[in-house]
Amino acid sequence: MTGDLPPPVDLDRLRRRFDDDGELLAEIFRVFRAEAPGRHAAMGAALAAGDMEQLAHHAHSLKGVAGTLFAEALGTAAYELELAARAADPDCPRLAGVVLARLDAAVRFLEPAP
Repeated sequence: MTGDLPPPVDLDRLRRRFDDDGELLAEIFRVFRAEAPGRHAAMGAALAAGDMEQLAHHAHSLKGVAGTLFAEALGTAAYELELAARAADPDCPRLAGVVLARLDAAVRFLEPAP
């Protein structure tokens, strides 16, 4: 990450939301990381099949998760993909790429320290 970009997740706000409960946050992060490969696969499959309804559904779901985690860039990208999929916009593949890159960035950001 460069100094110009905000982190993929606003940890300060997230800690406040969950009363700085480290155990709960660790579990939330673990679940988020564990679900990420399935989200990737589902979005990729929907896109490959041209199933814009499913793509919109997966983008909508990810938008909600991103909101819970204060992952604003991911949430914004997911929302844009959701709208594009509902409109069968030919830009969906590019937008899906942005969403998946931001999902990956959030996963890396929330990985436990070695």
